Amino acid sequence: MDPAVHFDRRRFPPLFTRAQAKAQGVSDYKLAKYCVRVLQGIYTVPGAPISHALRCLAAAMTLPADAVITGRSAATLLGADLAGPKDDVEVLVSDHKYMNRRFGIRAWARKTNGDEYVPWQGINLARMTRAAFDVLARNTVRFAVANCDAMLRAGLLDETSLHDFLARRHYYGYRKALRAFALVDARAESIPESVLRVELVQAGLNPVPQIEVFDLLGNFVARLDLAFEEEKVAVEYDGNWHAKPEQRAKDESRRQRLRDCGWTVIVVTRDDLYGNPGAVISAVKRALGLRS
Repeated sequence: MDPAVHFDRRRFPPLFTRAQAKAQGVSDYKLAKYCVRVLQGIYTVPGAPISHALRCLAAAMTLPADAVITGRSAATLLGADLAGPKDDVEVLVSDHKYMNRRFGIRAWARKTNGDEYVPWQGINLARMTRAAFDVLARNTVRFAVANCDAMLRAGLLDETSLHDFLARRHYYGYRKALRAFALVDARAESIPESVLRVELVQAGLNPVPQIEVFDLLGNFVARLDLAFEEEKVAVEYDGNWHAKPEQRAKDESRRQRLRDCGWTVIVVTRDDLYGNPGAVISAVKRALGLRS
């Protein structure tokens, strides 16, 4: 039966607490059965679309006033769609060691300075240099670099500002952040392309992103995800949409033109990249004439 039959949406704001629901006569049974839990203790009406921004608003209702939304959550609120509706809200807190036990919250008890955030919805929102630092310092290298690449690509910050922040603020994790920052490159056009590049660089290879290839007559042939120009080896990432028949045909035509120009093309799928990156690295090394 349609949950709306049992739940009058007009009585509730877009987000509400268990206490607010009970005050309106909604039992715990109906709350669990017909409402959508956005974060621990925060709900929305049946059928409401869930976004990461909504999760951040829910977090603002339950976090202490000195909390700071940071990392991918801050980037998403500021225009780079890095965190999805099921991703935890990333926050900085002070002396709240049990915060990570809350459903939907990923919290770090870390120091902040007042110039690193602005007020937002009763709590605070990190400026992009601070958000990028937390991405670099709190995640695996390939994940951190890929998301920082996306922030740069979206125009939310620039490498100089981020470098200056890292040089001035020696917070916990800054050495890890510096190592990841050394691999940042905004030229990749997607998160998986950045991950692929980092995997190759960490294996001792140095591909160049977004190289354009022209034939002997000067006609444009293709722009490559990653390339080793001297060896004429291209490494291309194929997301799920490349599996569509019409796109597959276009891809094969494009790659045949590259082969006609003397290029070797290595195609990497999502399963390859995240399931067996070692095999990808070995394939690239073989194409380059290196020992795998």
